[in-house]
Amino acid sequence: MSFRRISIIGLGLIGGSLGMALCRTNQQLRVVGYDLSARTCQEALERRAVHEIAASLPAAVAEADLVILAVPVEKVRNVVEEAAPYLRPGTIVTDVASVKGILSHSIPAYLPAGVYYIGGHPMTGAEQSGIWAADPFLFQNAVYLLTPEADLPPDVATKLRTLISMIGGLPLLLKPEEHDLMVAVVSHLPHLTAAALVNVAARFEADYPGTLSLAAGGFRDTTRVALGSPELWRQIFSANRSALLKVVKELASELQEFYRQLESGEMVAVEERLREAAVVRSELPTHHKGFLTLLHELVVVIEDRPGMIAEVTGLLKEINIKDIEILRVREGEGGTLRLAFNDEQALTQAVELLRANGFVARVRGGKGR
Repeated sequence: MSFRRISIIGLGLIGGSLGMALCRTNQQLRVVGYDLSARTCQEALERRAVHEIAASLPAAVAEADLVILAVPVEKVRNVVEEAAPYLRPGTIVTDVASVKGILSHSIPAYLPAGVYYIGGHPMTGAEQSGIWAADPFLFQNAVYLLTPEADLPPDVATKLRTLISMIGGLPLLLKPEEHDLMVAVVSHLPHLTAAALVNVAARFEADYPGTLSLAAGGFRDTTRVALGSPELWRQIFSANRSALLKVVKELASELQEFYRQLESGEMVAVEERLREAAVVRSELPTHHKGFLTLLHELVVVIEDRPGMIAEVTGLLKEINIKDIEILRVREGEGGTLRLAFNDEQALTQAVELLRANGFVARVRGGKGR
């Protein structure tokens, strides 16, 4: 990893988390931050998200080997235009915006000769925003998409992939247009759909007071992403409007077919439609080739009593658990944990250990073990 000085422009959730992750490494690098908010800059220093704060944007990027633009998608082009005269040859410029096509077509034109741009998008985040929500482990086992242009020197992408792997991310290369369509399906459409569900529920609440008070886990989980910043998501929707329109049209067609089958009483067809969705959903972590095939997963049933999660992880203390998630908890009855591992051997060993100690554990992904 050849980066020695990394500049992060924008010290919010993603920029701050990147800085914290980089500052925790043992690499001999210097992380320089810049943000328009003096309060954010001070917090970034206190939280060790940066080693130093630059007094200006030019000062931040002047000696950088890598410049990370962690600003809203609508601001990326303006920041690049302002910073460009101060970038030295060999510098790599990347961003974290969730839309890539519009940037890949515009950003390179602003850059001096010998300065390279490669789009980036970490597939992670949180409901909260700002440096106060920053987390050095945010990128652990998270897919980090990169969208290099065809004429980009191979070593440029390699350097960035190495850096991402160093902070625990899973780098994946896509074409910018592929990125925008795929992310529209799995990220932008869910947010739009969640907002629509909440708006529908709110209208029924007006006619049937108490409707929203009945919202349980299913509704809350499905609509959680609707808590995101409306301004930020308006920018994302605008920048990726073409791809989003395609997938919204597909969703409308799917809902229309559900409506038709329900209206005509074709309940067998409805059940089959639901079954198809359930099968795909159950396979999510291991079904997506190129995304999360690095993770091998199991689920384990636990009782509802103190110390159960610690007991499970204690049994597996000699195995590297890459990810852990509480899938569901039933008060008084227990719940289910999802555990993920790097390889098949670790997965098999974990299942055997758990079962030997009385736990109900099974491999996730429909393999039936």
